[in-house]
Amino acid sequence: MSRIATFFRAFAISSAFAPALVSAATLTITISDIRENEGQVMIQVASSEKEFQSDGGLNSKAASLSQRGQAGEMTFQISLPEGVYAAQVMHDLNGNGELDANFLGMPREPWAFSNNAVGRRGSAKWEDAKFEISADTTLEIRLNH
Repeated sequence: MSRIATFFRAFAISSAFAPALVSAATLTITISDIRENEGQVMIQVASSEKEFQSDGGLNSKAASLSQRGQAGEMTFQISLPEGVYAAQVMHDLNGNGELDANFLGMPREPWAFSNNAVGRRGSAKWEDAKFEISADTTLEIRLNH
């Protein structure tokens, strides 16, 4: 019984000091040029180049958010630890969870990257899309159509 009590005491003490060990900031992302009131606006925030380039889905990212699309502008807030990140955005108009493309691989649904970075024949590069969070940070991202 004393081992369980010791565990809970250690957990309580470590939990009390946890906020001091990891500093978090609020990332505010405003998405503009949303033209449709349908589908889902999806944001994925990656904390490394490997994660950014990964096609592992929503669970492979530092943070993922999705809300029903609203024409005009939408704002999202995420609490993240200090660090370097990059964001990907898409407006999934048909709700299939994928960025639809034509036979040449060109996107048929609106998309964007942090820093409004664009790629050549594919996703933007980590170097172009990355940003640093060391305090509350605001990004403005315009969708590409």
